[in-house]
Amino acid sequence: MKKLLLLPFLLITLVSISSKDIQAAFFDYFSFSLCDKPIKYRIDTIDPKFNLSKSQFTNDIAQAAQIWDKASVRNLFVYDPKGDLSINLIYDERQTLTNKINQLENKVGSDQQNLKPQISEYEKLSTEFKQKTLDLNKEVEYWNNQGGAPKEEYDKLIERQQKLQQEANRLNTMAQNLNRSSTDFNSQVTQLNQTISTFNLAIEDRPEEGIYKGAENRIEIYFYVTKPELIHTIAHELGHAIGLGHVTSPNAIMYAKTSQKDVPTAEDIRELQDVCRKRSVLELFQNYLSNIKFNFSSSIFKIIEFQN
Repeated sequence: MKKLLLLPFLLITLVSISSKDIQAAFFDYFSFSLCDKPIKYRIDTIDPKFNLSKSQFTNDIAQAAQIWDKASVRNLFVYDPKGDLSINLIYDERQTLTNKINQLENKVGSDQQNLKPQISEYEKLSTEFKQKTLDLNKEVEYWNNQGGAPKEEYDKLIERQQKLQQEANRLNTMAQNLNRSSTDFNSQVTQLNQTISTFNLAIEDRPEEGIYKGAENRIEIYFYVTKPELIHTIAHELGHAIGLGHVTSPNAIMYAKTSQKDVPTAEDIRELQDVCRKRSVLELFQNYLSNIKFNFSSSIFKIIEFQN
């Protein structure tokens, strides 16, 4: 009896193990990751006003893409002139303002450096002039108290007085030139501050430096201040292209505001791992239906809005 009872138990155990293996194999075979195939991107528009060559921009994109490649330990992006993802540099008002601010800052900085030694020289000469004037007045007062100076001393005093008058004229000329330079400098500072205010208003109106247009599978970058900032912006928009959303950490690449950060935070990596996890065909199909429903609803909204 023991042998007869043991056999069904063994059979059931074997069937149970086989069922789990089959389920796992079925899931592996019929599940996919959105990161299984790299996204092929192309470069369409580079506004010449950026003064950035295509090869430079290509290198910048590759550098930004590598950030996510390293984090996921796979190739998520690959350049292809016929790729589906379009990447563009679109010059707008904010880049114009950025360039103007940079030019004004350089001019203000340069003029300030030029003014400093001139002001120092003027102050030095002015101090020396005041001391010479005091010394001369003391001698004049001394000889006046003596009832007058001998002719030889008198001539020397007159000569010193004439030289001091010449120095006074030179100092007045220097002061006038410095006043003009200072006025120009202050005018440039005012212009710089006004331009910065205009830029800040433009940023408030459109805070993003770039944007990913999912419906068009298109990245547009509108302006950048520094090269690290450009790399960050490209990486941020590439993150959106693979499905990453915004995160809360200010140090993260996927934080809503632009920075110069180029190292993914733990929050960035968690988002990436979630996007790249394997999904069943059913889950992918449900996501697809949700996207269709969303796009259809958006289209209806646009049509109604247009008709009104």
